[in-house]
Amino acid sequence: MRRAFILWLLALLAPFGLRAQAPGADSLRGLVQAHPQVDTVRIKYLNALALALRNNAAEESAALFQESLRLSTQLGYTAGAAEAQLGLGFYYRHRSEYDLAQTYSQQAREAFRQVGNRVGQTRSLYNLSCVYSEQGMYAKSLTANLEGLKLAEAQHDQKWLAFLNTQLGITSTFLGEYAHAKTYLIHGLQWANESGDPLSIGHAYSGLGDLYKIQGQWALAQRNYEQEASIAQRLGDEATIVFEDINIGDMQERQGYFPQAFSYGFRGLKRARRIKALGEIPRAQLLLARAYLHTGQLDSAVAYGRQSLQASQHSGAKTLSRDASEILAQASFRKGRYADAYRYEQLFSSYKDALNSSDLQRRASVLEYRADLAKKQAQIGLLTKNSQLIQEQNREQRLFLLGALLSLGAVGLLSAVLWRNNRQKRRAYALLKRQQDELRAAQGQLVQAEKWAFVGELSAGIAHELQNPLNFMKNFAEVSVAMLSDEPAAGANGRPGHADLEQEIIAGLKQNLLKISQHGQRASSIISDMLQHARSGTGERQPTDLNQLAEESLMLAYQGLCANDHAFWAELEKDFDPELGLVSVVPQDLGRALLNLCSNALYAVRQRHTAADPGAASAYVPAVTISTRRTADQAVEIRVRDNGIGMPEEVREKVFQSFFTTKPVGEGTGLGLSLSYDIVTKGHGGTLTVESQEGRGTEFLIVLPAETGRADGLAS
Repeated sequence: MRRAFILWLLALLAPFGLRAQAPGADSLRGLVQAHPQVDTVRIKYLNALALALRNNAAEESAALFQESLRLSTQLGYTAGAAEAQLGLGFYYRHRSEYDLAQTYSQQAREAFRQVGNRVGQTRSLYNLSCVYSEQGMYAKSLTANLEGLKLAEAQHDQKWLAFLNTQLGITSTFLGEYAHAKTYLIHGLQWANESGDPLSIGHAYSGLGDLYKIQGQWALAQRNYEQEASIAQRLGDEATIVFEDINIGDMQERQGYFPQAFSYGFRGLKRARRIKALGEIPRAQLLLARAYLHTGQLDSAVAYGRQSLQASQHSGAKTLSRDASEILAQASFRKGRYADAYRYEQLFSSYKDALNSSDLQRRASVLEYRADLAKKQAQIGLLTKNSQLIQEQNREQRLFLLGALLSLGAVGLLSAVLWRNNRQKRRAYALLKRQQDELRAAQGQLVQAEKWAFVGELSAGIAHELQNPLNFMKNFAEVSVAMLSDEPAAGANGRPGHADLEQEIIAGLKQNLLKISQHGQRASSIISDMLQHARSGTGERQPTDLNQLAEESLMLAYQGLCANDHAFWAELEKDFDPELGLVSVVPQDLGRALLNLCSNALYAVRQRHTAADPGAASAYVPAVTISTRRTADQAVEIRVRDNGIGMPEEVREKVFQSFFTTKPVGEGTGLGLSLSYDIVTKGHGGTLTVESQEGRGTEFLIVLPAETGRADGLAS
């Protein structure tokens, strides 16, 4: 409890740029004294100073928080009041005054909500979760913790995701839910490492140490305690160093490494007394008493055991009192002091019984905790369970009605049961409705996030692709301006005269303007393809002859390539299913997809023909085949196959990604296959796949689902 308080205060100091050293407190004290006027600046100084004094002057720290709260209330400064209330909430939790801790934390949460400070709300919920957990109110602790997690996730706040997951793990460890505890603690450590916050990292390691300790895995527990001790050393956090020194010494003693246990025990006791860490002194004394008992030094074991017992009885730490009584009973018995041994054994038994009673309450709380945990973590499953519960309640009602017909004397009891079941049913329906609303809200947020992610990716791609042609246009324009700026030189020394130079400049300008026009057309093509992307799937489906559409697409692609390369030729093979019939599709969209596939196939065979060895060129015949058929399950297949250059594995994996192309700059936008994929999959509910072997060819396969149907048979 004390350690969690210190960790929170250290984390909270980060925004002020403060550390746990005296000069920081002195500097803040000077700022407070130099700024006596009552305003929001003084309130901020008071809150920061109260945080800086958390270790050496806890009472003064609380008084400063109270003063800050009073001034904030006077000025109506809600943000300052919230910080002061949360500081007091942690202060009173540290003192085990849970009513005040809960009140101040709840007030802080509400104040942070009013000013729209979600981080403040998260911190308040974290403290409330700890307050409830330390009182054994585990269901309330879980509710507060999960609400805090929801806020932290909404803000992508990795540090508080770490603290809240770790706190769930610590609570689960205390309840004996070790599998859940380990999952939460590991998640907490992952979030802490991603945030880079040393306090949350150390907190997670300490939680893992406690989990392994309670399971008797001493070496694993020690390694995790040492991890946090190392972080505390770097931060200069004396309180945590003391806490972990005692933990490490305890693990050494349990493994039989007594010299190391003595070293850590004495060092921890000395530091605890120096910084007045009253809660750690009896822990260190108990460690030393146990080590002396197990090494046969009975007088020292009794001396330190008595000191630990007295201190723990004063503080009310029953667990320490129980363990100290047990050590004293064993040491007294071995010394032959049977009366003392009997007295300490009786004391040990009384503490053990009291703790066993608390353990029974804890186990009851585990059941409540498990039920609430399942409710929070499995909302969809809970909807099903609630539906089953309602069905079960209806069945019970029918049984009770049958019993009423058999026995009139059970009417009163039956009425009471029916009333109870009806109330439970109304509650179940209300719960179902609330969970469905939460589910719809979460789905809406997810859809919105996906939309923005797509917009970002699309914008980045457009900007990247348009940059190249625009740069070319800019460069050619600058060259043209430079050419026009040159002064014509005289025709002396064999250099061209004025007329010749004008002709040279005009020729250069024509070439530059041609390049600018080409790259402008490329930019226009990119934008056109993007608009086609946006419009894909919006057309109306019509009964279409796919055989004719496929043939037209192949011929258009072939004629377009021949127009640019008069020497190119290829064999075009068509294998169409005569029984295919009319198919309900968006002809302009599907035609665009087929045209892209045919153009890619022709480009591939042209590349292979161009790259072929001239001596062997006659052996290679460029060929593109397009075929259609209807499968046994009435799906429609369209294949576009070529014997071109093929694709390696790494290209085949990316071929449907937007803006991915293997063509040289200026020959492709990388949008053709992406557009075709969207038309087939999103616009028609089909699939588009590719098979390819490098150096042998490629085949694209379009499959339109059976529900596309025969358009000419719909009426029947």
